[in-house]
Amino acid sequence: MKKGVMLIMIGAIMMSGCEEKYKYNDCHEPIMIEQSKLRSEYPKVLPAQKIVKAGKIVNYKDGDVLFINERNKGIHVVDNRIKGEVTKGDAFIQIPGNIDLAVKDGYLYADSFSDLVVLDIRDLSDIKVVSRKESVFAFDPLQVDREDSTKNKCYMRNIQLTSKVIIGYKE
Repeated sequence: MKKGVMLIMIGAIMMSGCEEKYKYNDCHEPIMIEQSKLRSEYPKVLPAQKIVKAGKIVNYKDGDVLFINERNKGIHVVDNRIKGEVTKGDAFIQIPGNIDLAVKDGYLYADSFSDLVVLDIRDLSDIKVVSRKESVFAFDPLQVDREDSTKNKCYMRNIQLTSKVIIGYKE
């Protein structure tokens, strides 16, 4: 009988410890955007940004220019003519939901969640969006949520994402 009571007490203590550990104050608030706004405002060409977590790298013009993906954030444009001096690049193409990219004949092809975005990169000082084909890929509104496990410490199961996507998290 004493062993049973002891086991119940140990279980209760352990459960109370777990409850404190998984409180929602560890959650980061998601940054959500309407799909219509995502499609009308992005991609954006911004000044160069520090490369935090490099993804896929594609070379262009015989390796003189590199496009370096940062998953779910966008693509860094790096002038690689001076080898070994890559610090932060020359521009950043902000494309929320971007995972993959390809370059062919002066055009950059990139995904943005379920859409395919085509950019004219023949003049790197004037990168332009040429087209956006909607709903080409399978849509996952929680793509950023699933991949950013360092910030998503609790599952955001109560969020209604019928017309919105998570594009990041507030610090």
